Amino acid sequence: MKFSKTKIALGIAAFTAISTFSYLKATENDVPAELGSPAIAQPMPSALQPDHPWLAESQRSSMHGGSYNRNITDYPGPLGENTRAIHRNFSSIVGVAPNIAFDAKGRLITVSIKLTGVELHLLDPDTLETIAQYDMPMKTSGDNSGGGYFHLDHKDRPILAPADKTIKILELDESGKQPEWVVAEEYDISGILPEGSNIHDVMPDWEGNLWFVTSNGYTGYRDQKTGEFHTYKMEGDDEVIQNSFAVDQEGVYIVSTHALYQFKIDTESGKPYWSWRMPYDRGEAQKPGTLSFGSGTSPTLIGDDLVTIADDGSPSTHLMVYRRNSDIEGNREVCKVPLFKPGESATENSILVYGNAMVVQNDYGHVYSGNALETSPGVMRIDVRKDRSGCDVTWNSELLSQSLPILSTDNGILYFYTFKKQNDKDRLGGWYLTAVDFDTGEEKFDRLIGTGSGGIADTLSSVTAPVVLGPNGAAYVGIRTGVVAAIDSKK
Repeated sequence: MKFSKTKIALGIAAFTAISTFSYLKATENDVPAELGSPAIAQPMPSALQPDHPWLAESQRSSMHGGSYNRNITDYPGPLGENTRAIHRNFSSIVGVAPNIAFDAKGRLITVSIKLTGVELHLLDPDTLETIAQYDMPMKTSGDNSGGGYFHLDHKDRPILAPADKTIKILELDESGKQPEWVVAEEYDISGILPEGSNIHDVMPDWEGNLWFVTSNGYTGYRDQKTGEFHTYKMEGDDEVIQNSFAVDQEGVYIVSTHALYQFKIDTESGKPYWSWRMPYDRGEAQKPGTLSFGSGTSPTLIGDDLVTIADDGSPSTHLMVYRRNSDIEGNREVCKVPLFKPGESATENSILVYGNAMVVQNDYGHVYSGNALETSPGVMRIDVRKDRSGCDVTWNSELLSQSLPILSTDNGILYFYTFKKQNDKDRLGGWYLTAVDFDTGEEKFDRLIGTGSGGIADTLSSVTAPVVLGPNGAAYVGIRTGVVAAIDSKK
């Protein structure tokens, strides 16, 4: 991420390792600690993806909730009852934590991307203190490669691609007094890919083959049985990959800066190939708030037949839904829905999916190095019709989101990380955990994480990382300096 100078944040204990805040009334800076009454849980049927045989349980294996990238969980979240917040600094300047997962004991696993290197942390879920740490090389590029993405395999082992031309699978050794990360498997890719091939993400398919994507337009996999690598280069020098991908029993779904693909493996040659390709509208130029000229979304799988992304169209980004099975009759495109206000429309995150419902937030104008309030508002829920004849807008909110939301089926609440000021001229605002009713789009409550200016010197500033919920009922968000958490306190 890129950063620039802004006013220094006030009202938080900056440059400390761990700071805990408990707000029961407005702070001295007149930033409300609570807005809205506590919510009443409205449980929903579970809609988790089918179990992936080579990954941990979907709701804890990665930041997007498994290989379908649905961003939903059966874990509970805060209801706004005596909510307290915790802030863990990995660095006072840059310690970006874009990805949070959980091991089988409910402990957080996250990475911290710093100016000096990338760190893998095992954290206590209640205190955010580090239990074990593994150091990786400094990122050599300004994109999302170098270890930011990771997934937990079926043995709770993080699968990473650090900036040392390897794919690593780490495991936790708890035989001694202090748990320690150790390398369980390591694969050298220096002779497999050309110079400048930075791996963004690595994830197994349903057969255990390790698929990967690179910033310069390569995809491929390591054969689980033979150990051989096979690669495929996207057509055109300007067709690159800047996002994670999705996997189901039938194939691998990859979005490049030009098109959405389904990839498979040729059973005779072992080479990867695309079984279908759908170009999308990528607009006229890269939009403010996006990290590349093209779609900013990782594909999300709907049911057993559809896949959704957002394109990069002008004047409006569109929600796109396609039939994903290889052999279909008729058009692959199901719907194309314009998002948000024309000329102020973009999204740089995956789309939340529950059943046939999709939720997408606006990232247009998000300044990773500037004012959080420069992001354009907008959150929409759009539903695919059961007969797959099209899509309909269910609700449209003017909420200004600083994160990808998550849905808890335990209570029917969407959780967002937001920044709000009571008045435009206020020097300080509040960073909040914001709860939204999934059915109506109505804001239920805000609970204060901390106060700040919303700029680069604000230690709570957002990098549009998703909200994730843990088994303990806490909400966690990766931010520029580390991780924040919000959890209801027992009376």
